[in-house]
Amino acid sequence: MEKVLRLKTEFKNFIRKADEICIAVAMLTDYGLTVFDDRDEDCAFEILVGYDLPTHPLALQKLLDEDVATKIYDVKKQFFHPKLYLFRINEDWTAFLGSGNCTKGGLLTNIELSIKVEDPNTVQELLDWYETYFKLGTTLKQDWLDEYSLFYVERSDKEKELQSITKKFKKETGVTKGKVALAEYDFKDQFFTYEHYNAFTPPKPILDEPGPIKERLDVRNKLEELHHRLYPIMEKKGWQVYAHHQTQHLTSSFRHNEYASNSLSAIWLHYGRSEEELEQYKDAFGENMTSLYHMRLEILILKDHLWVELRVGKNNGSYPDRQYIREQLKSNPAFVNTYYNLIKKLDSTFTVTIADEEVPKSDFEDAQDLKEFTLQDNPKFYYFRIGRLYKPDDKAISDNKIVTTVINDFEKLYPLYQLFKHKF
Repeated sequence: MEKVLRLKTEFKNFIRKADEICIAVAMLTDYGLTVFDDRDEDCAFEILVGYDLPTHPLALQKLLDEDVATKIYDVKKQFFHPKLYLFRINEDWTAFLGSGNCTKGGLLTNIELSIKVEDPNTVQELLDWYETYFKLGTTLKQDWLDEYSLFYVERSDKEKELQSITKKFKKETGVTKGKVALAEYDFKDQFFTYEHYNAFTPPKPILDEPGPIKERLDVRNKLEELHHRLYPIMEKKGWQVYAHHQTQHLTSSFRHNEYASNSLSAIWLHYGRSEEELEQYKDAFGENMTSLYHMRLEILILKDHLWVELRVGKNNGSYPDRQYIREQLKSNPAFVNTYYNLIKKLDSTFTVTIADEEVPKSDFEDAQDLKEFTLQDNPKFYYFRIGRLYKPDDKAISDNKIVTTVINDFEKLYPLYQLFKHKF
């Protein structure tokens, strides 16, 4: 047996020479199938594939259209998860067995591990296994594929949401050189202290118990104190962004309830549309048009940093604004140029996050580059935010500087708020 790291590279010679190819995989994509397009037209080719993982309907349609012998493994209460590739050249069989599905990731880009098997007895055992399970599969038919296509759309929505959550978790917890433990920061003279950040260390965000609730309430009260120092300055400047008209909703929730996330990993202070504007949107678009679903300026405190941002929208939110932005990007060059110039004016530590990709503002080469990146926004699944991070001991957020810092950041973000704002 021989270790194989890149299946696509190893497959090249086998595919061209093969008289027969048999594949049993948990998942396949159109890209995975194209790897086998170089096979001889007389090569016997058959596939057994499951759908416990999200095999794309277009890949299955290609198999139908090309009349490839294909079976779907749909045995009840059995999760189909193998990755087996069998090649026959003349009378000799070679098998590849491992972790790689018939996808771009599985064959080329992922970190996968497979073995090449040439021992006749072992290969025969794998052939016997393949033939047993191939017989148990159901022949792929168009009517089943039509039903599956509807199921796939519903499933795809949930998969994207899960991917977004996973990316967020990796970003927050992944290995980072020079990562500093919360207790190692110097909190002397800082507006937010160790206790405020520590309120969000796991497992506290998911606990609905007196201790964690009290800690989150303390954070909420501290944000309210910051509000009373910030908001008079904002009003004096004449900015058309407003605190929530109900005092109890001045910040996000510190308690678990039907409107709050199951994991309260942050609490934020926010400013956005007025009560009158929100009522307009409720009349036009429905009762879900609360402040939670609208664009706003925010200050968030999390377990290891403070974040100041223009939150253009959360997942499944800010549809009027985000649709307006998309329309303007596509049809209004002046809007694109203004957007780019406002981004250029931001300090170097600001980033733009769209579709889970966070890009430093300095990385955008020109207005067209920024436009193309922004058009990747998908309101259904992802956040769209423009902001910057402050470490807990940053003197810019000390007790005597935090108001100036936040006002200066908001001053740069407010013109973007005005530019992006949908108007009736």
